[in-house]
Amino acid sequence: MTKSILYIILANGILRESMSAELSTDSYAISWHDSVDTVLKNNNDMQPNIILCHQDVLESNEIILLASLKTRWPESKILVMGPSRPIKIQIEALKHGARGYFDSTLPMSKLDVALQGVLHGEVWVERHVISGLIDELTHIPEIDQQKRQAITSLSPKELETAKLVSHGATNKIIAKKMAITERTVKSHLTTIFHKMDIPDRLSLAIFFRDLR
Repeated sequence: MTKSILYIILANGILRESMSAELSTDSYAISWHDSVDTVLKNNNDMQPNIILCHQDVLESNEIILLASLKTRWPESKILVMGPSRPIKIQIEALKHGARGYFDSTLPMSKLDVALQGVLHGEVWVERHVISGLIDELTHIPEIDQQKRQAITSLSPKELETAKLVSHGATNKIIAKKMAITERTVKSHLTTIFHKMDIPDRLSLAIFFRDLR
């Protein structure tokens, strides 16, 4: 089994201990860092699959620091973790490179679920935050003719899945609405990403929102 390379940027030692107990070393090769500056100065050329960054280390420079991480590792997924925050602030984090926000009031056992979701192209935020993000984004990717034609290659079930994603539905909600399993939903999404040459769930949601 190939391990996912996980960089964790966190200054809180107590929280680090509880996270260490929950995250399996069989699934992740973990590299711990105390600050964003530290990880950016790291000479290790290994590309992290995912970066878990605690809100405390971002402080008031969140946009700049998230942009710096994305510039250094453009293919890496970023999950921000911290206390409950207003929707608008979560949306700003998503706009500037994060793929989700993990509320630290959730059970720590949920953290691996969030990390795996982000790794597989999902956005880890509450449904209404996704809807708000889609409504607020000002930069809409150009919908070229090739992508429009690709829509015709989708099966009815794949098309229905894509439309539900554009309304912010989670895999669980999609599965319930379509009377299929979550595993089948994930299979549909993988096929959709491939057929339409779209990298992830959020890009798919934005694309279909623009068609409405």
